[in-house]
Amino acid sequence: MPSITIDVRMARHAGIGTYIRNVVPRVVAARPDWRFTLLAPPGVEDDWGAATVRACTSDIYTVGEQVELAARTPRSDLFWSPHYNIPIAVRSPLVVTVHDVGHLALPEMYGGPLRQGYARFMFGSVKRRAREIIFDSDFTRAEFLRLVGQPRRWATIPLGVDASWSALPRAPSPHPRPYLLFVGSTKPHKNIGALLRAFESLAATSDVDLIIVGGQAKQRTIDTAALHLAGELGARVRVVSGAPDDAVKQFVANAAALVLPSLYEGFGLPALEAMAAGAPCIVSNAASLPEVGGHAVLYCDPRDPADIARQIQRLLTDTPLRDALVAAGRARAARFSWDTTASMTLAVLERALGGGSAR
Repeated sequence: MPSITIDVRMARHAGIGTYIRNVVPRVVAARPDWRFTLLAPPGVEDDWGAATVRACTSDIYTVGEQVELAARTPRSDLFWSPHYNIPIAVRSPLVVTVHDVGHLALPEMYGGPLRQGYARFMFGSVKRRAREIIFDSDFTRAEFLRLVGQPRRWATIPLGVDASWSALPRAPSPHPRPYLLFVGSTKPHKNIGALLRAFESLAATSDVDLIIVGGQAKQRTIDTAALHLAGELGARVRVVSGAPDDAVKQFVANAAALVLPSLYEGFGLPALEAMAAGAPCIVSNAASLPEVGGHAVLYCDPRDPADIARQIQRLLTDTPLRDALVAAGRARAARFSWDTTASMTLAVLERALGGGSAR
């Protein structure tokens, strides 16, 4: 009976948390003959099915995190880390999921040289120690190769989208006027400032508002300049923090368009979820977003607010284009499944186990 330890401490975070909550329970359920130990945050001990759960309370990216991981991790045949903050002192063979390498690619947007130094050390450790690395996209794999080096073994496994996104119940719009929507964190690489400048140029001639939905509570870097600009634009811009999942889904389902002008994305899950919900999307032509959107979205230059504004205006005024994007988006999103993500992940774990037992 193989023993697998999985780090699920970020299960309540956005992005990575969505990945953990959708993939880990499926992996656990698929292998009842394996012995799973999950390192989890307090309060989610009962969410994981047939697995032993050990609570962990330390903050991520800290020395305390490494001390606690060393103390709480049992001897295992495999340790799966869903993020690059691997346990340095744990000697079990590693499988690591790398969602992006933004800390290395855009150091000016991720907290300066100290955090970049931490990231460079950790990513280097991932490259040296991981028996397998899972990437969300070919873009992230190429970035890892460019900025970190050649991994020992790897697999590209796209993320999925929950079936509930394509079957949302009809509900009144959560906003009294038509609106554009941004969903995500308010970190600088999300490029909200460029979106706000684009919206500002359209506001006088358009009746749509702009809603920014995203949490800030657990963020270490926040685009304060963009949030200040949002405040200056007054009632036409609404910032919503801490919305529950059902509320976020209704914001997406009722949006005139989702606009995601990110400078850097390892995958771009909000765009995929919006396509599944039938919301037309305008996304950046950079990073991994073309892999996710294919021909089912409208692209913009994220570094040119004027181009973002042009694409918004184009979508708002061209009904046939909008209808075509909705249909193409739904078809595109149907190709992505969390069941497939979990199945491919399980195959990587099995391959890693075949490489040897715990040292």
